[in-house]
Amino acid sequence: RHARLTQDTRAAIKALNLALYAPDDAASPAITAVAPAGIDAEKIRSIMKKRFDIALAGGQDHLKGQVFRIGHLGFVCDRDILAAIAGLEASLQELGYESFAPGAGVAAAAKVISA
Repeated sequence: RHARLTQDTRAAIKALNLALYAPDDAASPAITAVAPAGIDAEKIRSIMKKRFDIALAGGQDHLKGQVFRIGHLGFVCDRDILAAIAGLEASLQELGYESFAPGAGVAAAAKVISA
């Protein structure tokens, strides 16, 4: 289950044209760290919490403001990942990020889930 959640989260992030902090061969089964170049990760986290009540972890130390982390270990299911990705898409649009087709992240995650 954790491997699938890792795969669908990473597929969604790639479909949104966001950079992953770790390469696929070093992907964590616990979290997916995203490095959204040109967008303050703390602004993304703030919108996600205020609008959608979804908490994303932030970067620590020198990565504060540069990465956010989506957890997929423990009591997390496919629905949670789909909701987080949909909220992320809306948050990115609110911040003016236009490097993805709306719905691309959710579609990519759903494709992995249904495989």
